Amino acid sequence: GMYEELLSYGRQISNPYLRGVIEYYFEKDEKFIRTFKGHSAAKSVHHGFAGGLLEHTLSVVKFCEYMVGQYDILNKDLLYTAAMCHDIGKTIELSPFPENDYTDEGQLIGHIVTGTIMLDEKMKQIEGFPVKLGNELKHCILAHHGELEFGSPKKPALIEAVALAFADNTDAKLEGFIELLDGGNNNGNSEWLGYSRMFESNVRPTSKQ
Repeated sequence: GMYEELLSYGRQISNPYLRGVIEYYFEKDEKFIRTFKGHSAAKSVHHGFAGGLLEHTLSVVKFCEYMVGQYDILNKDLLYTAAMCHDIGKTIELSPFPENDYTDEGQLIGHIVTGTIMLDEKMKQIEGFPVKLGNELKHCILAHHGELEFGSPKKPALIEAVALAFADNTDAKLEGFIELLDGGNNNGNSEWLGYSRMFESNVRPTSKQ
């Protein structure tokens, strides 16, 4: 069901070149589709479970849908394509379950650069793919962690890259917090769950009113 919902966003992309990229990876490449559906989005921290990559990607696209409706300046086709493709490199960065660990490519190259290479290779196979549009799509992928210290080779220079970085970070942080809450209590006499590296704070659930 989540995959069909994700495809429904891809079908809203009207630009034929960007649509071609989405069709290749998410409709035609059966090996990629099978891997993508069952993969995690991380070794740990957030969405580190089977299907996590799909769940995270769909959530990011939904955040982008809201932003497209709120800010007319955003290029919907570019943002939706970038959102759907932003973590495709995770299918190579991480090994499949039960290992779910970093591969050589993951350790040496990482999912951001790997995903950009995957897109670049496919765009070169689409006749007439505009160079400027291709660079904009690749930039969104390269900048989707938002900050150099968070692993992005580039900081966002396009408004769509800014929107994608916020959507990605928001979903990762909220899911990460949910997983902390689901992990239980470190101290039976306290609601506080202990220090979280992700949030750089001691955290606890919201009080029940």
